[in-house]
Amino acid sequence: MARRLVGKVWARAEFVLWSLRNPGRPFKDFYADSIACAFANRKQHASLGPNLKPGSARRSKGTFDWLLKQGVQPHDVVVDYGCGTLRIGAYFIQYLDADCYVGMDIDDRILSVGRSLLPRALIESKRPTLEVISPQSIDCIVARAPKWVFSKGVVQHIPPDDLHDYFLNISRLVHAGATGFFRTRTAPVAKRISTKTWVHGVGQLKAIALCYGIALRRVDAQRSIFKLTPADRGDSVPNFKSVKESYAKMSVNP
Repeated sequence: MARRLVGKVWARAEFVLWSLRNPGRPFKDFYADSIACAFANRKQHASLGPNLKPGSARRSKGTFDWLLKQGVQPHDVVVDYGCGTLRIGAYFIQYLDADCYVGMDIDDRILSVGRSLLPRALIESKRPTLEVISPQSIDCIVARAPKWVFSKGVVQHIPPDDLHDYFLNISRLVHAGATGFFRTRTAPVAKRISTKTWVHGVGQLKAIALCYGIALRRVDAQRSIFKLTPADRGDSVPNFKSVKESYAKMSVNP
């Protein structure tokens, strides 16, 4: 009990201290700075950087194989939203035709590490697109009519205040014709479990997604994978006020 309480206090304090040193900068910058620091110190990470924890490659290949079974073809344009350092992206870059892979993340420092881990010959032959997420980069990708968008291990690192931005961007890709999948842990009640990690409630995620005209449904309970498609006319309109209130106590702001 005491250990859990200390963890919660530190989770809030670490971001508060960073915010005092970086006034006005958003949580995503805090996340990117902490990841860049981990790279510099060569810390072992479960999903990012050159020093991955044991089992990471096996899990990445498993996700790639699962996505291929959904019907991805070599000529399809595939968007890896929150691609990190390309642990799954590398498999797609090899599999897809040239100019068909798009990796997007919040900071160029993360993308640069991912690019450095790819063989030069692979980059030259497949010409992957790596973009920092922004309204302008989303515009460019939408214009390429992507067939698929997937997002693994991203939602859990998005604070409640920023979920609307996430679903806004994903919805633009889905409404452009992409079939979407994302993988994240969920819980009956949303909660913050570490400095940079939340477990969101399925009901809240569905309600926010519907705000942007997309419906989500769990398609693999074991892997906790959800499918994103344009919402039907029969889908209920979310009670935005109740969604906002349910997350009010979890705001990332001090």
